[in-house]
Amino acid sequence: MEILCEIFIGLWYSTLAASAVALLVMAIQALFRHRISARIRHALWLIVLVRLLLPVFPDSPVSLFHMLHFGTDIKKAVSLIIPLTEKENNPSAERSRNSQEKEYVQNDYSMIRPEEDTVPDAQLPAGIEDSAHVSHPWGLKIIAAVWLAGTLALLTYLFVYMLKMRRRFKTLTLVTDPRILSVVDDCRRKFGIKRSVPVYTGSYARSPYISGLIRPWIYFPEGIDKELSIQQLTHVLSHELAHHKRKDVAWNLLGSFVLAVHWINPVVWMSIKRMKADRELACDACVLEVLGEAEAVPYGLTIIGFLKRFSVRRHQPNLLYFDGSTNTNQLVRRIEMIKLFRAGSYKLSAAAVLGVVLLSAATLTNAAAPAAGDGVVQAPATATVQTEDRLLFDSSSRSYDNLEKAAKVADFKFKAPSALPEGYKFHGIALRSKTKDEAKLTKAEVIYVLRVGEKHYGSFRLLIDSSGTSLDEAYTEFERREKKTAVRETEIRKEPMTLYGMEAYKVIVTTKVNTKQHEGWRYFWLDGGVLYQFDGGDLSDQEQLAIIASMKYPDQEMYKTQVNLDLLNVGIYDTGDLRRTAELIGFTPKFSQQAAGQFKMSGASMVQKLYFGYPDNADDKKSKLLNIGYNRTDEQGNIQGFSFMQIKNGTMYEDMKKNGNAAFYRIDGKKHTAPVSPMVLGGREVLRTAKYKIDGELSRPDEIDFVSYYWKEGDVCFQVVFKGEGLPQEDIVAYLMNEKVADLNNLK
Repeated sequence: MEILCEIFIGLWYSTLAASAVALLVMAIQALFRHRISARIRHALWLIVLVRLLLPVFPDSPVSLFHMLHFGTDIKKAVSLIIPLTEKENNPSAERSRNSQEKEYVQNDYSMIRPEEDTVPDAQLPAGIEDSAHVSHPWGLKIIAAVWLAGTLALLTYLFVYMLKMRRRFKTLTLVTDPRILSVVDDCRRKFGIKRSVPVYTGSYARSPYISGLIRPWIYFPEGIDKELSIQQLTHVLSHELAHHKRKDVAWNLLGSFVLAVHWINPVVWMSIKRMKADRELACDACVLEVLGEAEAVPYGLTIIGFLKRFSVRRHQPNLLYFDGSTNTNQLVRRIEMIKLFRAGSYKLSAAAVLGVVLLSAATLTNAAAPAAGDGVVQAPATATVQTEDRLLFDSSSRSYDNLEKAAKVADFKFKAPSALPEGYKFHGIALRSKTKDEAKLTKAEVIYVLRVGEKHYGSFRLLIDSSGTSLDEAYTEFERREKKTAVRETEIRKEPMTLYGMEAYKVIVTTKVNTKQHEGWRYFWLDGGVLYQFDGGDLSDQEQLAIIASMKYPDQEMYKTQVNLDLLNVGIYDTGDLRRTAELIGFTPKFSQQAAGQFKMSGASMVQKLYFGYPDNADDKKSKLLNIGYNRTDEQGNIQGFSFMQIKNGTMYEDMKKNGNAAFYRIDGKKHTAPVSPMVLGGREVLRTAKYKIDGELSRPDEIDFVSYYWKEGDVCFQVVFKGEGLPQEDIVAYLMNEKVADLNNLK
């Protein structure tokens, strides 16, 4: 057991070092994403793979780990592990095991990759001294044993899978169709592959793939050749032969082995997934380099065609199908790369080779001596909320992106979690009154999410009620609502308990799916006359209880961390919200509570760029702007209105004028445009769009038309959006153009 612990400690050091290299590679790719080719992006991941595969590296004065304070002393790794062994459970490892069941990789290859959930890397506590002369703690022994069991299980899984594929191979039929064989031979000559690659057919999978490490072969579904043209056959077979030419099957097998050994590290799962995605981009570039730049558009259409034709769920989830991914982001990345492909971009330049060599020298070596000291990352401070804020819009429900403001405006004191599971962050909080007619905000809902990039992989929420609802009333309402919305047989029961000295119910919800049962639970409790309901989602019972135990009245430290500046839409309700919005959008906005004498401001919010137009990139998508709504009631009692938006210009106005169109964000994330033409209002230039639908060609013909007006003042771009007909559009725009910026300290 002691030997196993030593092996595990060595592995832990190796996996932490590889994690640092992986994060560096991710940073380089993000920083130079438009300047490095698909081939180099994939080559960078091979450095990470080598770091994970080899146990020993030479010491070097140019090693990256000098800067990271990462020495060769193995005690450093021990100090990172021991604190974990003293915890009751390890949520990060539990989530890693769950993700492993979904994302384990095999050595078959296909054109479009499956996208599975991953979880972010966990920061591990450090700084606990260890003695080399004492026995390893039992916690470490248990973790080492679990790691070994997981590794053996995954290696067995991989071996059994390969045997299964070998048996299945024997049931396939060798393709003798001269049409397919002619295309294969032609593609093989183009790629310079001398050895023949046989093609087999069958009916167990509906998408082509390449398999076989030593004797490669291509699987082609039965009858699919009749649906494809010669050009499409060339695209499909070229893609599979490009995988063979690039030795991708071997790299994929090594990736599977790495996951089996380093399965306990979530960064490795994330890295292998990204490496696979970049490998597909590199393979596409290789195909287009051989077929020629003129084939880029037809090749992309073949990918889209396969996705539409074979996007149903598979019965063999372990195979990497030709059309196996319906993930929009990955498909968009591939199509964008194909669209922008230029002949010669797949070739390696001297600068690229030199960069990879230098990075290898820095990452495939160890620091000559350990360095002491650990960095501490301080949480960003939030702006201090003004003590006297005048109400602008009275509402029975409000949503906020920060805990501090919600705690200030709520009409009751409430507690919130001060400790969250690894990876979880504050998402937002909503306040509301018991009924629409009441003014007091007596209820709250707080949401926390597990987020990687823009994707959410888990969440939990806390419902708070200070209106006098009892435990029994809350349980009865919960039971009624659950049974009303249940689509499967559901059983609900409560267990009275004392939760940290408070009267509580543990509510168990059992759902029957076929012959299996899924059990979830909620906690209801009273604390200081306030009712709390905790919905832990997929969190374990221990994690939920730990969160409940951490709950307290918010303090300044909680205010600093429980802020979400990436919330899509943040309401503005008082002058304090408006001042904060002005700080975040970077300028003092116009904020007239009436427009053109007829329209009254109905609401305002801070939103992201996609409300204004189509963003240039992921960072631009998060650009913030002020959105104001104006309404009036006509003689027939119909509500008419328009939106007034303000954002830092950058070059948006100039780009619209130059390109002759305005770009909008469609419901499916794609871009659609509307022509713009210049006009003059009050002696100043304005751009006016033609009529357009909210979602372009995705909109129904009978949907109402929109018209937008744009103008620029200093470094701010303004947009007024009208829906339908019947409003004096030019008069309204001229009125708003003549408005001055708001005096935020003296709003009327």
